[in-house]
Amino acid sequence: MVLQVSSRCEMILMITGDWWEKDLAEMARNMTKSIFLSYASASTINGLVGDLFNCSGVPKEGYVLDVEPGKTYLLRIINAGLFSEFYLKIAGHKFTVVAADANYVSPFTTDVIAIAAGETVDALLLADAPPGRYYMVALPNQAPLPDTQTPEYTTRGMVRYKVSHSAGNGTTILRSSRGAEEEQGGYSSGDAPMVPKMPDIHDTITSFYFHSNLTSLRHHGHSLVQQRVDERLYVVLSLGTICKKGQFCKRGDSDENLLVATMNNASFQHPTAIPTLLEAHYYHTGLINGTTQELPKRPPLLFNFTDEALIPFGPKEMRLEPTYKATLVRRFRHGAVVEIVFQSTAMLQGDSNPMHLHGHNMLVLAEGLGNYDPVKDVARYNLVNPPVKNTVLAPNRGWIAVRFVANNPGVWFMHCHYEFHLSMGMAAVFIVEDGPTVDTSLLPPPVNFPTCSHDNSLIQTI
Repeated sequence: MVLQVSSRCEMILMITGDWWEKDLAEMARNMTKSIFLSYASASTINGLVGDLFNCSGVPKEGYVLDVEPGKTYLLRIINAGLFSEFYLKIAGHKFTVVAADANYVSPFTTDVIAIAAGETVDALLLADAPPGRYYMVALPNQAPLPDTQTPEYTTRGMVRYKVSHSAGNGTTILRSSRGAEEEQGGYSSGDAPMVPKMPDIHDTITSFYFHSNLTSLRHHGHSLVQQRVDERLYVVLSLGTICKKGQFCKRGDSDENLLVATMNNASFQHPTAIPTLLEAHYYHTGLINGTTQELPKRPPLLFNFTDEALIPFGPKEMRLEPTYKATLVRRFRHGAVVEIVFQSTAMLQGDSNPMHLHGHNMLVLAEGLGNYDPVKDVARYNLVNPPVKNTVLAPNRGWIAVRFVANNPGVWFMHCHYEFHLSMGMAAVFIVEDGPTVDTSLLPPPVNFPTCSHDNSLIQTI
């Protein structure tokens, strides 16, 4: 089935993001040292902070989308922010969501879009409201207390209707809702712009429902899902600590440890003994086996991962803190069908985790709140029309199950798209072996293949 879009549908790129008055390279280095003192100064829509921010008492410019009554616009929405998931609303309007991560979904109507870092959403916007001005608002959400609360800034732009009225002398006259006439190039001014009612900043369930509502458009005739599964991983996403000196130190709120992010209680460390993992893999140097460690297929210890009592420092979480750093790698046979359950935790935080796999798409089979139950939750799997994504959001203190086919040979990064989690080590490398043909085998690195020194690179070439 192909979604037919009217020829009158104009494509609009809309990027939510952050405004930083910081040295981002220094900030990333600080995060690897458990120094978390930097926050964005503002949020943006298409690079503009909007009129909620002012300099010397003058409101800043915001993004304006000029629309014609009755016309449909295709919004290609990207969250380029480093730390936040955004709620996006336009007062007086609804969206028809048609795609996510460049894959069609079954269209559905909503008045709010939830988009995590690294995700993309395509939505149709019909300009069907009375001519006027309507705020579009992007609100970054965050986990509620007892999670650490950080500064989060709402931003807003404007949807502005263009209306034409003939005055008989060639002049375009605009009539606002008050009946005033203004010569403003054909745009309606009206009274004060309408403001949308936004979700609460601590509302995480709206995000859960939005993402749960996604299904694939391609469901007629055959299933997208490979029924067999060759390898299953249960990956717990968490925080922990390593000692600054030696193997033993004080845990909790102590200067003797470093806070790190983990996958199955291991924190990713960039390799130092080899130029790049990709070259080492292609040339079969054997260095990968000697300098890396396999990403465990399950956590070393099972406990109540989503227990709220684990969020603040204290004796309950301190015994679960100890972890280690390693260059984490997992190898897959070409063509292997891999199922992963990503489990968010409450260890020192209750955040969601947008997990991004390079080089592959994932089928989202199911998601839920609380701890994943391998007996009960499998019955909830959508094996008919699951959405196809390359970034999947493991919800706050919840889980998400995905399946993918390892059919793209090479060395691929799997990581959380929140920059602080990535810098702290919530990452691993997936290596997909060559297939039986030239077309299914990794090409040799180009002669001018770039590498990065470990002194000046935030994220080393893998």
